[in-house]
Amino acid sequence: MPFSRKASRRARLLTLVTAVTLATAGATASAVPAVAATPASAVHAGHVTYVGSSTASAVPAAKGAVAHRYTLPVLGRHGARPAAQARTATGSLPHVASSPRVASSPVRAFDGVNAIDNRAASGFDLEPPDEGLAAGNGYVVNFVNVTGLIQSTSGTRLVRPFYLNTFFRETAAAHTSDPRVFYDASSHRWFATILEYQVDSNLFFTESHVDVATSRTSDPRGAWSVYKFDTTNRTHAGCPCLADYPILGIDASNVYVSTNEFTADSSTFNGAQLYAIAKSQLIAGSSSPRMVDYENLSSGGVLGYHVQPANTYGSPGVEYLMSSLDPNGTYDNRIAVWALTNPSAVARGGIPNLSARIVSSQAYAPPPNARTPAGRCTGDICAAGGEPTTGVVSANDDAMQEVQYINGQLVGALDTSVNVAGDAGARAGVAWFVVKPSVSGGVVSSATHVVRQGYIAQQGEYLLFPHINMTPNGAMAVVFGLGGPSTYMSAAYAAAAPGAGFGSVHLAGAGVAPDNGFVGTAPFGGVARWGDYSNGQIIPGTNTLWLATQYIPNNGDGNENWGNRILELNLG
Repeated sequence: MPFSRKASRRARLLTLVTAVTLATAGATASAVPAVAATPASAVHAGHVTYVGSSTASAVPAAKGAVAHRYTLPVLGRHGARPAAQARTATGSLPHVASSPRVASSPVRAFDGVNAIDNRAASGFDLEPPDEGLAAGNGYVVNFVNVTGLIQSTSGTRLVRPFYLNTFFRETAAAHTSDPRVFYDASSHRWFATILEYQVDSNLFFTESHVDVATSRTSDPRGAWSVYKFDTTNRTHAGCPCLADYPILGIDASNVYVSTNEFTADSSTFNGAQLYAIAKSQLIAGSSSPRMVDYENLSSGGVLGYHVQPANTYGSPGVEYLMSSLDPNGTYDNRIAVWALTNPSAVARGGIPNLSARIVSSQAYAPPPNARTPAGRCTGDICAAGGEPTTGVVSANDDAMQEVQYINGQLVGALDTSVNVAGDAGARAGVAWFVVKPSVSGGVVSSATHVVRQGYIAQQGEYLLFPHINMTPNGAMAVVFGLGGPSTYMSAAYAAAAPGAGFGSVHLAGAGVAPDNGFVGTAPFGGVARWGDYSNGQIIPGTNTLWLATQYIPNNGDGNENWGNRILELNLG
């Protein structure tokens, strides 16, 4: 079925908010045709307001008791996607062999932001730890939930954990979520994004926008310019809307942000929204960098969901994107490949062409929640007598996770339900894809196809929230959470030699206790929030990469005990 896009796209300008300074402190292609998007309907320009500057060291530490605690939004991650087109689930869940599990160590591993850092920086508890990670120029930058941290490659903390609301020039009352960060080696700049939203007394969304920050030098502790653009989309049906789950992608021409839009009352999903921002103008500190947005994306008659813009290495002259389908949340064996051609047109005030094609793939389905050891709640979030933690950890859905374009290939992974040899029931595993995209006549061509794919699974265990990277030599690594009936939630990874499938599962950080987060306790529903994503980045020109994911360390926190493990791998 053809790609269609029902609404318009429009070019407009971002608003410069401020500059911030961080101070130092000790298968085969289907026959589905691709159809180009329609021209933009309007162009909007505006004035820029410069607010001021800030430093991480100036962010005051929280004092006194914890002010409040809350869970990040879960919209669109628990089957909230509407069935835009009915499709009968066919086939069966994949049957896979168990990957060997070994207790080996990466080149380097250390902890990044944890729940204690989050509370110290912000003054409240928050779960789950959405994982933003970037590495380059001798630094490792970790943006998690509402907390930022800059470390050396040996794990030394170069600044104290800082509040991302202050970094992005948001008020303490602003709701912020889903941070991302990336080091662009071609420009020697750091880029970061975060979602801001507001709700009324009825918990209806009243406003949302995305903040985009760009470092002014290659040192992430130096000055950053911060921009914002509105995503409330009041002209869309059911809006003002929430631009949930912003995803960051970068190529030679632009910075891309993709969002999932939900109506004010959370009842309706409007589809993915894509924003392309001229990277050169962000780097130059322009007061009016150009932006083009593409509204209510759909492919194959299905609204786009978690449409992942690639972090692109090289200059292919095309920005590729990839997403899973599964509109009914049951089963699918197709993925969508998108292409934005002539991306350099954004900086000139032009509008690149966006197209998509459905490609046949291996099967995938929504993963089951992980079953891990239960425990007794010990923090002040528990009832007076102490309520148990159930040990049930949310696996969310089978949406595509962050995508990379390298060596002429798109690389992505997602969570899936799998039947593992030797297990009585379904487990959560990883499905990974390497796609060879192709463009002809300005749209995705029929030559686009899956060139490699496979599964990672382990008997008796659940694998959650994968992130995949490929290095220049064609080797790959995937990081994910791992847990099971006898295994506390841990950080793990697997690697693949060039041209080969993935080998053993390695532990990078062993979990030592149940997740004692308030959502995972009996009086709060009993299912612990996890994820919502892992992250990672290669070091261009090398076969080294950095990865990060959530686990449960021994951090002594009685309220929230999550942490995240950062690891370096050399796949040369």
